[in-house]
Amino acid sequence: MERFFQLKHLTQAQLHDLYREAVGAGTLLIEYDRPGESGHYDVRLPEEDILRNIRPGDANYIVYHKDFGDFPDATTVVFPMAEHPYITVYIDFDNSLLDRFAAKYALNEWRQREGDKDCTYPFADFHTTPEYSWNMPGGEVS
Repeated sequence: MERFFQLKHLTQAQLHDLYREAVGAGTLLIEYDRPGESGHYDVRLPEEDILRNIRPGDANYIVYHKDFGDFPDATTVVFPMAEHPYITVYIDFDNSLLDRFAAKYALNEWRQREGDKDCTYPFADFHTTPEYSWNMPGGEVS
């Protein structure tokens, strides 16, 4: 399962807070994708540079993975770097923390690809496993 949460509604200060909180809870990875080549390279950027390049309106998002192909079960915050077009910051953290981030950063809806179209659903319809169910009576998954 893969679920996407857009972050377009967050201010720059909120995005910076999300970055810091996610780094404190997870693992930071910064990747450079060289145009025209497959694969990527891990790079380093100082936090000051990362924060300067996290901007509202960019393609910032959170993605939840569980039993999804070769991806590890984790939630990832994704920040493309505004001044470095081929560099993206990824922060992976445990899926059990998603509800905390959802409440704090008003993740009110999620997206997923269904066939050839993108579908959007209210967060109230999101559930993962019985132990991490949101808005489900008795914590049950329907």
